[in-house]
Amino acid sequence: MDSLPSVLKRHWPLAAAALLFGLYGWALVLATGSGHDGAIGPRFNALGADWVIFQTAARAYFTGDLAHIYNQAWITAATNSQFAYWLSEPLPFPLFPYPPVFLLLVLPFAKLSAGVSLLLSQLAQFAALAWALRKLAPDKSYLFFMLGALLAPAASNNVLAGSNAVLVMALMLGGVTLLESKPLLAGALLGVVILKPQFFVLLPLALIAARQGRALAGMMISVVALTLLSAALFGPSLWLDWFNVYLQPQVVAGMNGTDWGRSWDDSVSTCLTLLGAPKMIALAGQGIALLVAAAAVWRAFQSTHPSRLAVLLCAALLASPHVSNYDLIFLAIAAMLAVRTLPASSRPLALILPLAAWLAPLYNPPRVVALGLVTPLVILALIWAFLRQKPFQNPLQARV
Repeated sequence: MDSLPSVLKRHWPLAAAALLFGLYGWALVLATGSGHDGAIGPRFNALGADWVIFQTAARAYFTGDLAHIYNQAWITAATNSQFAYWLSEPLPFPLFPYPPVFLLLVLPFAKLSAGVSLLLSQLAQFAALAWALRKLAPDKSYLFFMLGALLAPAASNNVLAGSNAVLVMALMLGGVTLLESKPLLAGALLGVVILKPQFFVLLPLALIAARQGRALAGMMISVVALTLLSAALFGPSLWLDWFNVYLQPQVVAGMNGTDWGRSWDDSVSTCLTLLGAPKMIALAGQGIALLVAAAAVWRAFQSTHPSRLAVLLCAALLASPHVSNYDLIFLAIAAMLAVRTLPASSRPLALILPLAAWLAPLYNPPRVVALGLVTPLVILALIWAFLRQKPFQNPLQARV
């Protein structure tokens, strides 16, 4: 209990409610994994419905079908055929949306069964997150962050989908916390985020604003090395195929896989579309969100702000045109950072915004739950709250 922030001890009913919601997320994992998909909540088809798509793409390397992984028709047929034993029904519009760099990480799991590979890949991600959180909180508050991260609905969503958001979170967390002590390693870790490009966009800006030249060099080395390795192993043409996924959208059964995925998003553009905005207005709104996010990151990192990590995590979500429920692990960590700064004398109302951020996956996606439309506003409110804090005068004091 010593690791629990004083404000949560004082307002323990809210902490208890968060605990129950967090346990519900893991109950969904158990229900889905035990063949009771949809029994106590939304349907997920099967555990790791995203993961089997990644695994299908990785297996193509060994079967000589690598040239087809960015073909929506091929990946649909191959995934539903290879994993018919695992899925409760065929996936409607699967797509492998990641650059070839991501294949490097999935390749070691390619020949394992769906269940074993999903388990091992998730354990590896959570181990990486545990390491990164230890770097963030080497004191007794580590337990608060670790339990808060594990219980976060976004964490259980990552397992439900078999996604990689926990890994990306660990890379960003480790990279930012090591900026002062080990800048080259910090930059190298941040460079690996190129596997999920929509969250990489603001990272070079953050390093430039912080005048972290060595970290920027580490990032460039990491990105170039991973790109060259993937090109050497898979062939440079695979990179062109990946670009074409977005430059020349494919349609299978009347639907483009990218558009299908984004219709389940929590992003600014998706929220605007669901509110009835024309496509150009939705895209313009997303562009404005990107500019706001970039400005927030620049301000936070230029002044070695005490909450620069939290601002970066929130800004990454705000700027991204593609945000899924599991990506909201960024918001969960930011929410815990917010709680840690609250004085013990704070009223219960002060916990409402962090709690709303931590619980966000439970009222998303907005396509299913209309309340999810407020998610970009929750993110904006958190950014505003963090930026209100005064910057450190001594940059060596700014760990996160």
